[in-house]
Amino acid sequence: MNSFLKWLEEKMMPVVVKVGNQRHVSAMKDGFIAAMPFMIIGSIMLILAFPPFPADTTNFIGRAWYDFANTHFDALMIPYQMTMQIMVLFIATAIGYTLAKSYDLNPLSGGLLSLMAFLLVGAQAVNGALPTTYMDGKGVFTAILTSFYSIELMRFLKKRNITIKMPDGVPPAIAASFEALIPVFLTVATLYPISLLVQHLSGYSIPQLVMEAFKPLVAGVSTLPGILFAVFLAHILWFGGIHGASIVGSVLAPFYLTNLTTNQELLQAGQPLTAIFTEPFWAFYIVLGGSGATFALTCLYLRSKSSHLKSIGKVAILPAIFNINEPIIFGSPVVMNPLLGIPFILAPMVNATIAYFVLRLDLVSKVVALPPWTTPAPIGAMWAANWNVGAAILVVLLFFVSGAVYYPFFKLYEKQLVEEEKSNLSEVEETGISA
Repeated sequence: MNSFLKWLEEKMMPVVVKVGNQRHVSAMKDGFIAAMPFMIIGSIMLILAFPPFPADTTNFIGRAWYDFANTHFDALMIPYQMTMQIMVLFIATAIGYTLAKSYDLNPLSGGLLSLMAFLLVGAQAVNGALPTTYMDGKGVFTAILTSFYSIELMRFLKKRNITIKMPDGVPPAIAASFEALIPVFLTVATLYPISLLVQHLSGYSIPQLVMEAFKPLVAGVSTLPGILFAVFLAHILWFGGIHGASIVGSVLAPFYLTNLTTNQELLQAGQPLTAIFTEPFWAFYIVLGGSGATFALTCLYLRSKSSHLKSIGKVAILPAIFNINEPIIFGSPVVMNPLLGIPFILAPMVNATIAYFVLRLDLVSKVVALPPWTTPAPIGAMWAANWNVGAAILVVLLFFVSGAVYYPFFKLYEKQLVEEEKSNLSEVEETGISA
């Protein structure tokens, strides 16, 4: 174990920290975070438009909801169409803004340049209208690539002083506009011909080809081995003191959105949902209570014989309800503590396995909405699954499962701390007598 901890600290952690701090990964993460409010509101409107009740329901609330949604369906869907169905526009702009800012370029120009770059290849006008086919989750990978390209081109030009400079007396906003002229021109001059050439040679648009290229990767990440690997990686990083959820989550975000979009399109088409691995699946099933699925551990702390663990439990229980568990991770501590590190990694992997098969067997509805990850797990799971009660039942089951995984390790750690506390108390009493 000591050798493993040394390898983790000296070899693996520096690499992971470097990847996590890499500006393109950070820009991608910030881009998805910036788009989150729009996606949450869009998800709410989709649920309002598709009530979780059959057409012949006799339930009073269900009947009223169904009739209201059926009467006002088009009006309810407009906010969804202006948020979730064009989410890539928000994501591309935010990625460009963040990446340009990291290079000390004009962030507003960078965001707008990234937006234009995506539209050039992903939404070329047809009969005077912009198609939205690839403005939802299907265009995420294309948006990431075009945003990176356009900002790197902007940086290249700026670094080599290939720009239009205005006199000092010109207002900054006007100077920034002229400075962006050459990057805009060269982005159009490169991406648009490439897009036309690809369509001419293959008969497919760039977003179509990108989706085909990423399809095996999306499918691989969405398998149980792919999910377990992501869970293991995130938690081994946490064990080493690095925010594993942030690093792994930024990489998984495009896959989450692609799968969520798939389920939302199937819901609108009235077909069975197929995608399992989404952000709510991670937040409410795999890591309920926070990374490591520590909500059950927090409850165990509340009844602990160790005054240290009991005090941590009292402090941590309220944040844990909202899936925030830094008090547990750093207060216990879990970091570099093999006795708690083992169940911290194991519990979410067990939860992932159970939840995967439960959803695959259609015992619980799959995810169609995107609640905030801070929503208490039973409510968040039902919300994500279009208010399917089975989702809340699954959360309760996983709570007891993760508690069973933690219990033997908790008791061993508790015994160790109780002995230390007794020893410390004895030393204090002896010191007092001697004085």
